[in-house]
Amino acid sequence: MDRAKYHKIMYTVAAIWNWVLAVVFLIMPRIDMDYFYIAGDTIPPSLLWFDLFMGLVFAFGIGFYFVSLNIEKNHGFIKVACFEKIWVFIVPLYYFLISQATILVIVVAFVDLIFGLLFIEDLRAITRK
Repeated sequence: MDRAKYHKIMYTVAAIWNWVLAVVFLIMPRIDMDYFYIAGDTIPPSLLWFDLFMGLVFAFGIGFYFVSLNIEKNHGFIKVACFEKIWVFIVPLYYFLISQATILVIVVAFVDLIFGLLFIEDLRAITRK
């Protein structure tokens, strides 16, 4: 598969992943949030920060879609996305290691780690030209 086709597919799949994740977490019943236990008994009565984060996850999906449209543009966004995807794995891993997140959180975050590594490889390949 040529680089342009690979680029388009990878960033389109990343966009869809982000959109699905954001929409599911924004509309799923709040009672299911216990599976993603993060703050223990200190969970505030408002999910403001969580909902804001999911809005940003959706917005990143829009960015990934734009990146998928043209392999020659948006290198700056890809750099930010590399950091974001790796960070979205590191933070949940930390919380898992201190017993404040479940393994399910790590499974979801692991997908972001894979995307982050693929984005780094893609950025290196397209900037070598």
